[in-house]
Amino acid sequence: MGGSESERESFNRCPQRHFVSNPSCLSSKVWLRLHRGHVTVKDIVEALCSVGQLRYYREDPIFDAYACFDTAAGRLTAVTTDEFARAAATANRRTAGTADGIERSDGPGVTVFTGTTRETSTRFPRRIYFQITRNCNLRCPYCFLKSRPGLPHVPAEAVLPMAAFLGHSGLMEVRLTGGEPTTHPDFFAILDEFRARDVYVSVATNGLLSQQVLDGLAERQNLWLICSVDGNRETHNRYRPDLFDRIMGNLRYLKQKSPAIRLRLTAVLTRRNKDQIRDLAEIARAVDAESVTVIPLRPQVRDPSVKDEMVTAAEFRRVLEAMVEASEQLGVRMTTTLATDFESRIHPDPIVRKRGACAAGREATNLDYDVGRGTFLVYGCSYSPAPDLDSPAAIRRPFLAGEFPADRPEELLRVWRDDAAWAIYRDNSFKSADCQQCGYYTRLQCVGSCPIQNVDYESIDVDADVVEQLRTQLSQTAEWYCYKRLAECGGS
Repeated sequence: MGGSESERESFNRCPQRHFVSNPSCLSSKVWLRLHRGHVTVKDIVEALCSVGQLRYYREDPIFDAYACFDTAAGRLTAVTTDEFARAAATANRRTAGTADGIERSDGPGVTVFTGTTRETSTRFPRRIYFQITRNCNLRCPYCFLKSRPGLPHVPAEAVLPMAAFLGHSGLMEVRLTGGEPTTHPDFFAILDEFRARDVYVSVATNGLLSQQVLDGLAERQNLWLICSVDGNRETHNRYRPDLFDRIMGNLRYLKQKSPAIRLRLTAVLTRRNKDQIRDLAEIARAVDAESVTVIPLRPQVRDPSVKDEMVTAAEFRRVLEAMVEASEQLGVRMTTTLATDFESRIHPDPIVRKRGACAAGREATNLDYDVGRGTFLVYGCSYSPAPDLDSPAAIRRPFLAGEFPADRPEELLRVWRDDAAWAIYRDNSFKSADCQQCGYYTRLQCVGSCPIQNVDYESIDVDADVVEQLRTQLSQTAEWYCYKRLAECGGS
C-alpha cells in the first residue's frame, strides 16, 4: 500500500475507516461500493492491488545489480545505484521476521530487499510456478504433468501460509498452474492471499472456465491470464476437441468485463501449427491479447506419438522469422524460449533475465505437492522427471532439489540455497562441449544445452551413478533447438 506513514497506520487500525477518510486510495469502483455500504475485505484487497508497490532488489550483476519490481504492472526494471540508494533511504524501517540472509526494509509504498548476493542464483526465487492442483478438465496429449480429471488439489491450509512466507521474503510473481488451477475449490482464496502479500499473480489456464470463474477473474485487478491456444480453429480443436470457439468467447467476455486484464496466448509449437504464426497473432488481436508465446514441443509428453511432431532447428528458425514479421505488421508482442539473432526483435520476459543459463533453478522454480505425504516438492523445471511421481526415484532425484513439510514454508529458502541440489541447473560444467566453445553461449545470447530434453532417460542404468550418466550425456549433446544451428539453418 502506498501513502504516508500516518496513512499506513490509519489503514492498520481500521481499513474501512481509512478508506472512508482517504477516498483517493480507492478505485472509483470500490469507492462507489464503499459509499453504498457494500465494502468487503475483497474490495480492500482490490484497492491495495490497484495502488501497487515498488520493490527494490540488490543482486549479483548477472541478474541486474539493482532492480525495481512494480507489483501492479508485474514488471522488473534495472535501476541505477543512485535510484536504489534513494529507495533505500525511503525504506528506513527494518522488518522483523524476515528469513535468514534476506534483509527487508519498508517505507511508504516501497520495500527494499538486500543481503548477501549470490552468483549462482538470485537471493530468493523471482518467479514460482505453483502447481496448486494436479486436477484438470482436459487430457491434452502433450501434457508434461499428465494431469487429468479426478487428481488431487493442494490443500488451502498448506498454500495460504506458504503465500505469506513467499510474499514476505520477496517473491515477485507466482504463476498459479496445474493441472487447471481454476478447478481448485479455493482458487480465489489462494489468488487473493498472494495479491494481499504484494505478489504479482499470473494464471496459466486452458481457458475452459466456468461463468463463476470468469466473473471472479473480471472483478480482480492487475492479473495476468496466460491461456493456451494452439493455432487456428482446426489445429486447436485437434488437440483440444471442439473447444476453440468456447475459449475465444471466454476471452472476449473477460476483456469486455475487465479491459485492463493482461492476456497472453501460449502455443505449443508443433509441425501442425508451425505455419500458423500469423494466425496466432490475428487471434491475439481479435481477443485483445497483449502477446503470444510460442513454446517448442518437448519430448516429455503424455502421448509418446506426439514427439514426432517436434519441429527441426531450421523449421524453428522460420518460425522466428514469422514471429518477427507478425509482430511488426500486426503490433502483437511475440515471445519464445529461444531468440538467438532475433533477440532484439522478440519481446523479453518481464521478470527473469536468463543470462548464461536457463532461469530454472537460478531465478525461478516450481513448487509442487505430494498429497500422499503432505510435503512440498521443489524442482527447477516441470518438463523434468521430478514432478512424475510414478518415475523411478533414481531418475527423479537429480532433478528434485528438495522437499519439506507443509507446515515449514521457511524450508524453501534452505533448499534454494543448496547449490549442490541444483547442480544440473547451476553447474555450467553440465553444459555440452559444443556450448562451452560457442560464441552465442559465451556472449550470453544462449542459455546453453537443456539439461531436461537432451537426455535419453530410457538408457540410464538406475543401479549406477545416475548423475554421472547425465553429465556424460549432456556433455555430448547440444540444445535440441541449437542457436548455432538456427543461425546456420543447418538443423534437421
